[in-house]
Amino acid sequence: MKKQVNKATVQKLLISLGVAPSMNGYRYLTSAILLKIARESITMCGLYSEVAKLQNTTASAVERCMRFAVMRVYNANKLEGLNDLYNANIICELPRLSDFIMYIVEYLCCFYQDDELVY
Repeated sequence: MKKQVNKATVQKLLISLGVAPSMNGYRYLTSAILLKIARESITMCGLYSEVAKLQNTTASAVERCMRFAVMRVYNANKLEGLNDLYNANIICELPRLSDFIMYIVEYLCCFYQDDELVY
């Protein structure tokens, strides 16, 4: 049976990092991570616009909510979870939103490197 990166996989990872499912940023981060995995070449600005279209909101609202979610993770000292994924101390301070997304995307792509990715 092949492992697959799906919505549930991303959501479990975000919850384990301390992103609350009740936050809009949780939904937007889930969509952004899945889109970035499906379409590697998409830019961050394009990513925010695509998520905004999917969620029927604006790109600035998407970016703001996702940034707020990452700040809550940082303020709750949950970034050790991201460092644990990489088995290294890669994040010591508040990461930029694009970095946070890319760390998760890279982790999922490496973990599932030989398997089918499903969006």
